[in-house]
Amino acid sequence: MTPSAPQPRLTVIVPAYNVAPWLEQCIQSIRQQSLTDLEIIVVDDGSTDATGELLEAWVADDPRLKVLHQPNAGQSAARNRALELVRSPYFTFVDGDDYLSPEVLEEAVALLESEPELGLVEFGFVEEYPDGRRQPQLHSSLRYTSLEAVRSLALSAEVSGMPWGKVYRSSLTSDLRFPEGRIFEDTPFVLEVLMRTTAYAYLPSCGYHYRVMRSGSSTEHWDGRLCHLFENVLELREHLIDRDSPYRPLVNELLLRRLIIFVLWADRHRAEQPELLALLLPYTRSLRGEPLAPGGWGIRLRNQLFLRAPRLFLGIKRLLPTPQYS
Repeated sequence: MTPSAPQPRLTVIVPAYNVAPWLEQCIQSIRQQSLTDLEIIVVDDGSTDATGELLEAWVADDPRLKVLHQPNAGQSAARNRALELVRSPYFTFVDGDDYLSPEVLEEAVALLESEPELGLVEFGFVEEYPDGRRQPQLHSSLRYTSLEAVRSLALSAEVSGMPWGKVYRSSLTSDLRFPEGRIFEDTPFVLEVLMRTTAYAYLPSCGYHYRVMRSGSSTEHWDGRLCHLFENVLELREHLIDRDSPYRPLVNELLLRRLIIFVLWADRHRAEQPELLALLLPYTRSLRGEPLAPGGWGIRLRNQLFLRAPRLFLGIKRLLPTPQYS
């Protein structure tokens, strides 16, 4: 009988779809981590470029690398397939076109091992643009309770809704999966992890390198799929969060703030995408009469105008000078 492989300390999950030009940097950055006791699970999600061939060529060089191939089913399905195979006490996600700094995983795992109440550790990231610009996104060291972390996410403060740039405790998330068949699947996954954890920590280190708006990425263009964000989070709200839960106003605030942003964008681009506004505005009804995070009277007035009379809200906004967005 062949003995089973020893359990790694950390599993790195890499969903990969047509990322051949960036994949070597991604995989090498994981293989060269100062934390060597790890397993790498790459799911090739039906790539039509050289992604699959590159991965198979690297498997023989590193026994820590496991490659799975599947017909194209989307990033959520790829991540979920890998989650089924996690054997380690901790795991993280790295998209196949991104990469890591060499010591960040060791630092995050050490923090999780020293503080058992932590369900996840987040670290900073660098946005890397096609024109060569690099924009660090970094905060000071933080410790939050579960509720404080959800509030930070809702208010678009320190906690991000991206699943990458975080190391998770596997025991907290063993049954948690991404919604499939939709994009904007990240936020409900992160939200549920934050609601399950006792504590959250932020590591002040730019450990993740995120390629912004590369050609072909699933969020390169805003279109009717913006609705997926609201469908995903509303499903989580209705299934898991009671009306008297302290999390409910924060989740509603998250939905409201993002809905306002998307509706204003759709209004500015209504000539190019005339259907988008009509798709988004009905989501105001899902927030009417719902508790929201506390705010001043001006914010409360704005929110109610937007939720009760969104087209009047937009008419007023068109009359006011506003910043220019792309």
